[in-house]
Amino acid sequence: MAANIGLSNDEAYYRLWSLHPALSYFDHPPMVAWIIAAGRSLVGDTPLGIRFGTVVLYLVGGLALFRTANLLYGFEVAVASCWIALAMPLLAVGGILASPDSPSVLFWILTVWALAELQRSQKGIWWLAVGLFAGCGLLSKYTNVFLGASILLWLVAVPNNIKWLRSPLPWIAGLVAALLAAPVVIWNFEHDWVSFSKQFGRVAQSNASNGHFEIELILTNLGLASPVIAVLAIAGLYGVARSAIARRGSSDFLVSAVVLPMLAYFVIHALHDRVHFNWLAPAYPFLAICAARALDLQVAERRRWPTYVSAIATGFVFTAVIFAHALQPLSGSLKSDALGETRGWKNFASVVDGLRQREGAAWIATSQFGTNAQFSYSLSERVPVAQLNDSIRYVDMPPLAPDVRKQPALYVELANRADASLLQQQFKRITPLAPIWRADGTVSGAQYSVYLVSDPVVP
Repeated sequence: MAANIGLSNDEAYYRLWSLHPALSYFDHPPMVAWIIAAGRSLVGDTPLGIRFGTVVLYLVGGLALFRTANLLYGFEVAVASCWIALAMPLLAVGGILASPDSPSVLFWILTVWALAELQRSQKGIWWLAVGLFAGCGLLSKYTNVFLGASILLWLVAVPNNIKWLRSPLPWIAGLVAALLAAPVVIWNFEHDWVSFSKQFGRVAQSNASNGHFEIELILTNLGLASPVIAVLAIAGLYGVARSAIARRGSSDFLVSAVVLPMLAYFVIHALHDRVHFNWLAPAYPFLAICAARALDLQVAERRRWPTYVSAIATGFVFTAVIFAHALQPLSGSLKSDALGETRGWKNFASVVDGLRQREGAAWIATSQFGTNAQFSYSLSERVPVAQLNDSIRYVDMPPLAPDVRKQPALYVELANRADASLLQQQFKRITPLAPIWRADGTVSGAQYSVYLVSDPVVP
């Protein structure tokens, strides 16, 4: 699947990062770019090469989840947790897509694994592993900041853990994590904290929701966990949280502290803005543990096996449908398709390049990062491609050569996102051309506006 599904816009964009490794980037910390760079060096600049690291991380994450669940609740829960996690469509699809979520989820699991080993052995050396994995998580995605709050809650709330607050080891672990995350801080310092402002500024954003963001959050995650698993996970989380409060058990409180703060934040966020479907990904492995606990403690024994099988089967069917649709659209009557951005780029780029040559343009201009990245990949860097705006996205990459910038360009962008005013600001001569379509699996395809532009205002 990783080798044969076309790249998403985000993946093509992160591939651009991997061509120019840096301390960090505008949208996210650098780990995803480093992983893609490693995969491309091993396998090549192909969809499999770009995603190779993700597939490896998915395997390691599954093994770490098994060990973690085994330490916390025993072998049977560990086996069930892994099968349930494998059957969750979000984790299954995320297990092949090159994105910041892949290392974020892995290092979230590894951090909790180290805490579980610490709990079992009471050997303080495990705090160094906690700091290492937590720091790598901060190099992966800003969401991993929540894990610091989770660890603190676990330390303060569980009586047997209070002793660690008097030890230097947790503070050394925090220092290790901070040092590992230093590249992100340095990059932001050098660029006016722009990435921090973008990501943490979401807290202050507000859009009128009238409840639809909350409904979207619930329905999306019911589907991406698969309905039967989602119901089990909710029941299990309630049971684990209730036990954690009543008994202050270390295992129950650890799982609760890992899931609930992040979940509560995104529920509140949904009151005023959209919660993207992947933001809750780090909670899913631990929701799988909760679902396994629900099977063990809250489902009658005679119904346990049928419930378990139906939960896994439903999840695998949902995942299979998604994968099948990604490879070959299941219906030609769709007017829109979230997977459409992965399709048709090779042929489309060839058509655009042929048009560029006929019109005498030297380069291709865009105004959206996805379009820019897809052309860069599909044309194998043989034709200069540049986005006319959002220069902060490319601050660590070489700019378009001045002699190329002075020559005519073919501006190509999705019709509903084409920015004629931007062209007027940057070019003196603008000639609209006939629109063209990319076959994306929908009825009419994706329509693109095309302009021949020349004589830049600022050469």
